[in-house]
Amino acid sequence: MAFKQALAVAAIEKVAGKIINKSLCEVPGGWLSLVETEAGKRLAFASKEESQLSKMFVAENTATENGVNVAVMALTPNNAAVVRRFVKWASPSACGTKGTSVGFSDWVGAADAFAAELFAKRQLKPVLVDYTAENSSVLKRNFLEAVDTATWGILENGYKEGYGANAAGLKAEEDIVKALLYGYSMIGFDCSDKIDLSLEKLSDEEIEKRYNGLNDAFREALAASYLNVEFKVGANTVKFTDKELRRIVLEYGEAIMHVQFIYNSYLKNTPWDIDFELSLSKPGKMLTPQEHYLIANELQRNNIKLASICLDGLMETEALHEDLQVHCEIADTFGYRLSFCNADLAQVDFASAVKFLKGKVHFKLTNVLWLAALQVIANNADLMGKIAAASELAVPSAEELTAETEIGKAYALAYAKVLSPDAGNLSAEIKDYLLANQNDYATSVTKNVEIYLKKF
Repeated sequence: MAFKQALAVAAIEKVAGKIINKSLCEVPGGWLSLVETEAGKRLAFASKEESQLSKMFVAENTATENGVNVAVMALTPNNAAVVRRFVKWASPSACGTKGTSVGFSDWVGAADAFAAELFAKRQLKPVLVDYTAENSSVLKRNFLEAVDTATWGILENGYKEGYGANAAGLKAEEDIVKALLYGYSMIGFDCSDKIDLSLEKLSDEEIEKRYNGLNDAFREALAASYLNVEFKVGANTVKFTDKELRRIVLEYGEAIMHVQFIYNSYLKNTPWDIDFELSLSKPGKMLTPQEHYLIANELQRNNIKLASICLDGLMETEALHEDLQVHCEIADTFGYRLSFCNADLAQVDFASAVKFLKGKVHFKLTNVLWLAALQVIANNADLMGKIAAASELAVPSAEELTAETEIGKAYALAYAKVLSPDAGNLSAEIKDYLLANQNDYATSVTKNVEIYLKKF
C-alpha cells in the first residue's frame, strides 16, 4: 500500500538531494522523482518495502531514512526504460490521424523540457524526438539516447499531456526493429531509394515499351482503375493520362510493394499503437498529385494504415506551394495526415495547411531548437567563432540566426559539421555552455517556438 507523499519527500531529500518538484510522482510501491545532487541530476525511488521497481532499477546507492528505503540512481538507459514502463506519461504515445502535432529535432539534447512546457493546455501534441538514421550516424548518438533524453526531460517537467517520438527516415529493417524495441511511437519509413528516377530520362516510347512488358491482366486492371475517371478530392479532381499512368507505375511500383512488405512484416500487429509515416521526397523529383493519389490508393487497397505521408519542404517546393491544397485534400480523402519536414526553413503556409487538412497535420520544426541554441551561443564570441570555422561560414549575429535569413538557413543545415565528433569536442562544449546558460536557452527556445505556434 502506498504511503504518504510527505514521508517520501522527507526521506528522498535527506538521502538523495533536493527534489525537482514537477518530477515527483506516485508509482507502484512508492514515489519517484528527479533530484539535484552535487554529482548532477539523479533519479530517486522511495519505498516502504521491496517492490517490482526496486528489483528493476539499477541503483548507485541505497539508504533507509525513518523507515523509508531510498534508492539513488544514475540517468541510465535501463532506468529510463523502467520509468517509461511505470510512468505512462513519460513514455511516447502515438498521435494518430486526428489533430495537429509539432515535431522537433533536439540534436544537442538539452531542450525537451523547455519545448514541452509550451504545449500545456494547447490543442497541439509535441513530438519531442524526430531523429533519423542519418542523425545517428553523423552525431554518433543512437536512437535510444534520443528517446532517453526526452524521457528525462518530460519527467523533469512533469508534462502529463502526452508526447510523441519519431524514428524518422528509416530504410533498414534493423533500424525499424531497434526503434520499436526502444519504445518509439512513430516509425518514419523512407522508401525514396525504391523510386526509379532513371525513368525520368526515358522517352514516352521507351516507357510504353517497358510498360507493355508487364502482365496483360495487371495492365488491364490499372487501366480500368485509373483511366477515363475523375477522382474527387475535396474541391479538386485528379485524373490520369495514359502517359502519366505508365510512368507512375514504373517509377513507384517497387516502392509501393516494398512499403507493403515493411508494414506487414513489422507494423501490422504491434501490441501498442504506432504511427506509420511514409517519406517519398527525393532530390530532383517533385511529387505530383497523380503520383500521390495512386500511391495512397494502392496502399489503402492493400490495407496499409498510414498515419501520415511526409513531404520535405526543402525538396517539395512545388507540392508545398503551388499544389498544397490538392495534396492536403488527397491526404484528407484517404484519412491520413500530411507531415511537413523542414517546415520552418521552407516557410510552409501553416494556416492554409491546417485549413485544407481540417486540422489533421504534423509540422516538423526541424531546425528551430538548433537555431535557438545558436542565438544564445552568439553571445560567446570564442565559441561562435569555432562553430563558424567548423561550418565554413561567416560569423553571424544573434539576430541573423533565424529561418528567414540565408545565413540562418546555412547554419541550420550545417549542424552535422558542427556537432559531429569528427569536428572535435564542439558538441560537448556547446552542451556545457547551454547548461551553464540554461535560463537564456529556455527563453530562446520559448521565443522561437512561440513564433510558429501562433501561426496555427
